[in-house]
Amino acid sequence: MRTSEAFVFGAIIGGIAVWLWGREIERYVGEKTRGVRARAVDALRVVEEKTGQVLDSSESSLRRAEGVVQGTKERVTTALRAGQEAIRPGPTA
Repeated sequence: MRTSEAFVFGAIIGGIAVWLWGREIERYVGEKTRGVRARAVDALRVVEEKTGQVLDSSESSLRRAEGVVQGTKERVTTALRAGQEAIRPGPTA
């Protein structure tokens, strides 16, 4: 039997198995994976809580950083204006 024939044969047999025992397979898988799914739900809840905490703390850090940037901007503007005044040519006689 060639590979393509074996693949088609296997697909047909698999389809028949699912058609005949699909509900039993679904029930079995549901029972066997219940614990794994419950742990996954708990892990996702923990990730959600930690992400919220990190984002809350970074929000206050961003506000502080914004203040630093604003202060720096004001100092740079003042220094540039002073530099302009210092190098501006005086009135001609």
